[in-house]
Amino acid sequence: MMNLNQLRALYCVVKTGTFARAAEELFVTEPAVYIQVRSLEKDMGFILLDRFGKELQPTEMGKLLYDYAEKIFGLVAEATQAVQELKDLKSGSLRLGVTKALSQYLMPSVIANFQDRHPHLSIHLDERSSRELVEGILLHRFELAIAAKVPYPKRVAVVPFTRDELILVGSPSSKLLKQDKVTLENLTAESIIFSDARSATKFTMWHEFEIRGLSPTSIIEAGSTEFIKSLVKKGKGYAFIASICVREDINNGTLAAIPLAEGSFNMDICIIHLKGKTLSPAAAAFVSFLQKDKGSRTLTKLVDGLVK
Repeated sequence: MMNLNQLRALYCVVKTGTFARAAEELFVTEPAVYIQVRSLEKDMGFILLDRFGKELQPTEMGKLLYDYAEKIFGLVAEATQAVQELKDLKSGSLRLGVTKALSQYLMPSVIANFQDRHPHLSIHLDERSSRELVEGILLHRFELAIAAKVPYPKRVAVVPFTRDELILVGSPSSKLLKQDKVTLENLTAESIIFSDARSATKFTMWHEFEIRGLSPTSIIEAGSTEFIKSLVKKGKGYAFIASICVREDINNGTLAAIPLAEGSFNMDICIIHLKGKTLSPAAAAFVSFLQKDKGSRTLTKLVDGLVK
């Protein structure tokens, strides 16, 4: 097997024209370079350098090896530069999965701020339900995902990120707004519009009904938050929706927040990745960016802070 140290010695001698200059470039002594070249000649079974007075010229075999060495060490230099650029975040990409609601209400601000800091990184964003994001992590479709908390398999690493309140909303003309106290039990007699069965919102609120021995009698499922809000505005039912998704609607009066006697319900939002996986520099930088002031802000405050 060819010794790359010997090949590099030959390469530097041919490139610089002398053993002395090759030694300076390699930071070794001149005799050490001479020994490396002679050892390579012995291993190859060919003379690789001809000497004409003070002039050195590669033989045909020496020129052949030099040409290959130029390609090899050129690629080594390229690889070294590429690794350094990844390390310095001057290149690289991140495949990220997020829930549909977060994609619409959180990620524009997050991505804009992150790319202001790291303009050379590219991010590929994919929208899925929380449970589909878990599957995507396990199947290596995403390096990271941001999702509302659902039961996670043991192979998934969970990094706490933020939280958001789930708000019960109805139309501004809802009869429940006239009641002094609305409970989850009251809601069992109403039409409840949930996001699809694989969403964290439904998982969270269904659990709250179940632990109280309650079950809504009329359920509508829809995959789009905007479609759910549209049905609620038309008085077709009530829905639990993350506050980040409905605060503008509540502020402009097209939806009404209905306080519950049980108090507020929060939904944790996490960053997840495959347990044991070494994150790329881009992914590690993104997690670090997201965790700035972690735990000190709700999702709405986080978004407001990013927009400023």
